[in-house]
Amino acid sequence: SVTPANRPEGEGAADLAKDLSRSPRNDKIDEVYIDRAYVSSELVRDASGAGAQVFCKPRIAPNGELFSKDAFKKNFKLRTITCPAGQTRRFVHGQTVEFDPEICGACSLRSRCTTASNDAGRTVHIAADEQEQQRFRKLVKTTKGREALRQRVRVEHRLAHLSRKQGPRARYLGLRKNLFDLRRHCAVLNLEVILRRGGALALHKAA
Repeated sequence: SVTPANRPEGEGAADLAKDLSRSPRNDKIDEVYIDRAYVSSELVRDASGAGAQVFCKPRIAPNGELFSKDAFKKNFKLRTITCPAGQTRRFVHGQTVEFDPEICGACSLRSRCTTASNDAGRTVHIAADEQEQQRFRKLVKTTKGREALRQRVRVEHRLAHLSRKQGPRARYLGLRKNLFDLRRHCAVLNLEVILRRGGALALHKAA
């Protein structure tokens, strides 16, 4: 799909869903490999709700030697977050939680948790898709999860080939013409793959 340059990339998922619905196979989706921009899209939510497993590289905010976000226990049903020392706060998705400065100031774990001034407590940002991101972070810590994510490498290689062939800039004015240009180059790449794998006979059958 193609989206306007001033719009979020994730909005392109709606057009991808339409393309999938027109597929002659129209198979049930068992696995979805996506970039982070599509995590909150309706396409991914519908696929996940239908039982598909979603694979995506998680957002990881490095925190040096201090406690990472994963050290804080989150209850998404009650929407609470508990620090390693046991202090619990309520959270709202898409907002930042600040723990009580007085409790943090007297905490024996403070030096391992925050470098904030004494009149401030530890803060943790809860993303709008925090529950999914937590699952993704757990997934990459497993051998099976890392193997699954490596499937994306083949797609990324094909996208790199497409970028070299089509170029990094839009060639035309308007979404419709640029979508046609994208599909044209994708078709050429697919035909080249068929030719390499099966020769002229396979290409003739594909036509």
